[in-house]
Amino acid sequence: MTDPVVSVNDLRITFPTLEGRLTAVDGVSFEVPAGGAVGIVGESGSGKSATSLALMGLHRGTNAEVTGDITVTGTNINTASDHRVRDMRGNDIAMVFQDPMSSLHPQYTIGNQLIEAFKVHRPGSSVADARKRAVESLDRVGIPNAAQRINSYPHEFSGGMRQRALIAMGLMCEPTVLLADEITTALDVTVQAQILDLLDDLRSDLGMSLILVSHDLAVVAGSVDEVLVMQTGSIVERGDVRDVLSSPEHPYTKTLLAAVPRVDVSRAQRRAQVREERRQPISEEQGEQAKRAQRARRRADAEGDARLGGAAAKPEKSEADAPLLSVRNARMRFKVRGGLLGGASDFYAVDDVSFDLYQGETLGIVGESGSGKSTLSRMVTRLLNPTSGQIVFEGRDITRLPERKLRPLRRDIQMIFQNPYSSLNPRVTIGDSIGAGLRVQGENDTKQIQRKVQELLERVGLEASHYNRFPHAFSGGQRQRIAIARALILRPKLVICDEPVSALDVSTQDQVLRLLDELQDDFDLTYIFVAHDLAVVRQVSDRVAVMRKGEVVELDHSDTVYESPRHDYTRELLTAAPVLDPVEARKHRAQRAELRRQSTAA
Repeated sequence: MTDPVVSVNDLRITFPTLEGRLTAVDGVSFEVPAGGAVGIVGESGSGKSATSLALMGLHRGTNAEVTGDITVTGTNINTASDHRVRDMRGNDIAMVFQDPMSSLHPQYTIGNQLIEAFKVHRPGSSVADARKRAVESLDRVGIPNAAQRINSYPHEFSGGMRQRALIAMGLMCEPTVLLADEITTALDVTVQAQILDLLDDLRSDLGMSLILVSHDLAVVAGSVDEVLVMQTGSIVERGDVRDVLSSPEHPYTKTLLAAVPRVDVSRAQRRAQVREERRQPISEEQGEQAKRAQRARRRADAEGDARLGGAAAKPEKSEADAPLLSVRNARMRFKVRGGLLGGASDFYAVDDVSFDLYQGETLGIVGESGSGKSTLSRMVTRLLNPTSGQIVFEGRDITRLPERKLRPLRRDIQMIFQNPYSSLNPRVTIGDSIGAGLRVQGENDTKQIQRKVQELLERVGLEASHYNRFPHAFSGGQRQRIAIARALILRPKLVICDEPVSALDVSTQDQVLRLLDELQDDFDLTYIFVAHDLAVVRQVSDRVAVMRKGEVVELDHSDTVYESPRHDYTRELLTAAPVLDPVEARKHRAQRAELRRQSTAA
């Protein structure tokens, strides 16, 4: 039996804090065989990334204390000299980081950055040899016209192409081990599938080993042989990926699996599951949150405000009901420059889109980046003025309303943005941030504003005492709850959720989706839910619109779209969606490979 290419024994990592030292990794041990693939999964703070950085020797020169043994291709990273560790990086083990935009320098071409990486790890090599290797590496990861695109800058690549370029950089010296840390988190479902397929092909072609780090068990299901589940710095479960995903033993693994949204589970099934879980015993903390939410509802009811907590059950929609929102033949045109000497051409980000949305309904909008989802959302909120077409809200055409008449509309249509870290001002307390909408709308009673904000904080599962805290004091999931409260403070009728959970761990994502579902019932809200994750959209939507290149190519009841898709693009999206069954994931991969073969042959 051959020796493993990576061996980790009793790894412990601590960081200094004001109270002492924080243990980020606590006694982790595992091995990666030659040519094998190991997945490391867990939530933020579980120790995944700290472990990854230790494998690269990147904690050297920091305040981190690292003990234990990390052996990569026969060399102990923790005892080797700095020179030896630098020599190993890129040659023996290479790392691909999560965010390609922060990993690639915007002022240098892709080629220059690949060439620099090669010359650093292979000193003495010529620029011509490095350039040749860069073109080969870009071609290997599927960048079309690699010899020409090598001169492009990062901003001229799409998100998926930038991630491929990062993988190409990692492959420049043909390492024995490739370490991929959350490399699909910010990608569309089809691009994510392409990247995972690429990693699988590279393993097969180059015989390299893979360590795939992710918070999503569905991402690793079809890409690794063994999976390690980490929680608070320790491995709580490990084993063959098929065994762990089909018969998990640890409660934390079961929780992660239950939180993963699935394309084969309808909204009705999900709601029935949640109702059943609510009947089960709950923890003391959860019970206290439920009590706070109930108190907030009772206060709202006592004031006679039917739209804040305590709303009546949603009536059934009849054909005679007027839609809350009607979009008719909406278009959004942008001018695109053709170059320094070229003129401008028209680009339609949204092209002839029409749909109706009824009170209490959720319309899911799915599609890849650039499909027009977010542009359409901003048109509905009048953050963008449509080039043509109509947007009718409550029977009134709001398409050409002047800015001075939009203030009442802002009360009724609110938006929850994607990133809870960048959408909150770090210098403003959450109380002031949530209450800002009331002040903009003319309410001046400070005590009244504070009372309303504190009641809403309790309703979204936080505490009234959090009013004077700043955003940095909250986790990602808590910040998204704050963003939801900010959207609801004006008691809107329509809420547009633009990728509201894409930046969150699966368990936190599940909590936020449940909250949105509860609030829809309590506030009688209507949602437009925009996302690239098909499983998330099915979990929350009554109807689904599929967008591609600015057009709606399919619009129907959620179950119909997912179970009997009519459009080829919808079927392509569904085939690309990650699944928890490793065998099924491999089947989907084979289907995608066959589609690529047919496309190439054609």
